[in-house]
Amino acid sequence: MRRGTALTLALDVAPYALVAVAVFTAAFGAPVLTRLCAVVLATYAGNAVFGECDLASRALGDAPRSAYRGKTVWITGASQGLGEELALHLGSMGAKLILSSRREETLRRVCEAATAAGAEDARALTLDARAGSAAMREKGAAALALARKMAGAGDGIDGTDADVGVDYLFHVAGGSQHAAAEDTADEVDRDMFELNTMSAIALTKALLPSMLARRKGTIVAVGSMAVKCPAPGQATYAATKAALSAFCHSLRGEVADRGVSVTVAHPGPIATGLGGQTRKERRLDATLVAKRIAAGAALGLDEVVLATQPIMLLRNFMQFVPSVGFRVLNKVGPKRTRAARLGVSMYELK
Repeated sequence: MRRGTALTLALDVAPYALVAVAVFTAAFGAPVLTRLCAVVLATYAGNAVFGECDLASRALGDAPRSAYRGKTVWITGASQGLGEELALHLGSMGAKLILSSRREETLRRVCEAATAAGAEDARALTLDARAGSAAMREKGAAALALARKMAGAGDGIDGTDADVGVDYLFHVAGGSQHAAAEDTADEVDRDMFELNTMSAIALTKALLPSMLARRKGTIVAVGSMAVKCPAPGQATYAATKAALSAFCHSLRGEVADRGVSVTVAHPGPIATGLGGQTRKERRLDATLVAKRIAAGAALGLDEVVLATQPIMLLRNFMQFVPSVGFRVLNKVGPKRTRAARLGVSMYELK
């Protein structure tokens, strides 16, 4: 069992086990572990109210350099924002990078920056996530060919070499959407699903045979906090990320005994956007998000969940007392929807 998996199991089970022991022994007049139980529950409550990530992510810290040194990592959406931060972070750990987005010139700049940060190699592979499943299969074959070139293993693209292939696939490419469901055209719905969901599924299926043949590989999907707690004003976006999350969690169960692991990250709003500009609202630092996702993928976390407060608190309500979470959303949701219609921030509501 991998370190992240074991830690998550322990953290999930510990509070229930401690409470059960404390209650059971107290019923017989001999309370055991009562103080420890109180401390543990206080720690969990404190993280729920003040923390910006799950306890497992916090406890794991950063990934060891050995997890990525010399590994071939394909990152989509790598020309800006979180994808660029992942490229720089994993490059600093000595990874061999395949970086994809639509903009080749920008990709080459990121490749140069990643190489300067310490990447063993960095290559650009242009990709339009809206191009359809057939194009994604072609890009998957091209990525495998690049992986072989980077390893000096020739130009074959069949994905069957025992020790050469893509070790990590990070699905970062995607787009957001701020609009009420009733104002969103059908064409936008379909475009968002193609961009955020279908392209990632097609790329995963393109690389999966190679990973299964090698009995190793990690697939990492960047979902959204909108999967963990509904996002009024972003209904279509939330639906696309929820669909991708469901696909990845189901896939994990299918390949769990075949050497391939799957991690899904659900970050809240991040302090970068189109063009790499810094947002003014309270958002997550992109470098921190990149480090948390990289650590979760390397150490075997099923999920990486992080957001600023009070979004993280709302997520915890949705997990443990969903009726309270839904009541909060019923109050906040109409304000967010009006903000979306006005084109102003939905994260600083008055």
